[in-house]
This record gives sequence, C-alpha cells and structure tokens, in this order.
Amino acid sequence: MADRIIEERLRRAIARAFPGEAIIGEEFGSPAQEAPRSYWTIDPIDGTRAFSRGLPTWGMLVAWVQEGRPVLGACDYPALDAFLGAGPGVAAYERCEGRRVRLRRAPAPPPLARAVIFHGGSGWWAPTRYRAGFQRVVQRCFLERAYGDCAGYLWLFRGGADAVLDYGVKVWDMAPLAALAHATGRLMTDCNGQANFTGPGTILAHPVMVRRIVTTLHSPA
Repeated sequence: MADRIIEERLRRAIARAFPGEAIIGEEFGSPAQEAPRSYWTIDPIDGTRAFSRGLPTWGMLVAWVQEGRPVLGACDYPALDAFLGAGPGVAAYERCEGRRVRLRRAPAPPPLARAVIFHGGSGWWAPTRYRAGFQRVVQRCFLERAYGDCAGYLWLFRGGADAVLDYGVKVWDMAPLAALAHATGRLMTDCNGQANFTGPGTILAHPVMVRRIVTTLHSPA
C-alpha cells in the first residue's frame, strides 16, 4: 500500500511540473502507447521487502530519461537520512544530515583481486547463464558483500565499493543510478559490457573495472 501511495504522489508532482510527459513506474506501469524516447521513471520503494522488515536499505528513486539516455537521477534514502542527485547543469552530489557535498569522480580502479564488489544477492544469479561467471567474480575479488536494493550504490558513490552487480532489475531500478554513474565517470552496462540501464542484468563501475568484470563473467572455468 505504501509504495502505491508514494508513486501516486510522485506522479502527481511530476505531472504538475512537466505536464504531458510520459511516466513509467513500478506500481502503475507505463503509457499504453509505444515506449517513448523521453520519460520519467519512478520506483516508490526500491527494496520493498527490506522496508517491510524495518531494514534501512530501501530508497525512493526517480529519473528522467531524455532521448534514450538517463540525464537526471534522484535517490532518496529516508532511513539513512541521505540523498543522491544529479541532473542537467547539476553536478552529482550527496546530501546527508543537512550537508551537501559533491560526489567525487570514480578513481582509477584496482585489479579485481583488490576490488570490493557489491551485489544484490547470489540467488538472483543462480538460475541465469552467468551463474558460474558470477561465482568467479566474487571468488577472485578482495571482498564481496550482498548489499541489496539501492543501498550498495550509495556506498559505491561514496567510494566504499568498486562495482555493483545486479540481476533481476528493471528500468525504474537502474535509470537514476545510470544518470549518477555518467555524472561521476562511471558506466552502467549489461553483462556483455554494452551500455544498458533496463536490466535484467547490470554492472556499474569505472569503465576499466566493467571490462574486467565482463571478461571474468565470460572466461572459461
């Protein structure tokens, strides 16, 4: 119920500010016509299960996709009192506990053997053709943790992780994070290294780290 109420309110706010623009949301879907090139996305509660159990890893995600490219991303983490944002003419930033700081651009990544890798949970990868490759990635990196939902990305943009891998995701999950990735010198791709923010599988990291992960996903056992 909470997620539907949040999406309804966000839809009304967007419609008032940008009348006539298409909106794609997790709860109420997209317009019936052919998929537009420019549209807003809404994920009212990214991490509904975590939210229902009182965990702080959930967030509210909004993006604007212009001509097929995410250019605005807003990620609000109410339980953590944090917010990530980026948009046209607005440098990527974090607002936390009343302070606003600019997000640093992605540094040159370490080798995979020294990398910190977050993912949304191994269970998402188990039924896919990338199962063995995913296991190689998490076994060969320095540290892997399952920070699910949008929380792992918060730590990545803060510099605490080198990459986040996800599977089973949708456009409303990834579009705002893809906008933030672009604004900080990172890249979001599919499991083949092609730019992608619609799922079902995504990698977000410095472009060099993306290539290393893609190579490991597809390398022989």
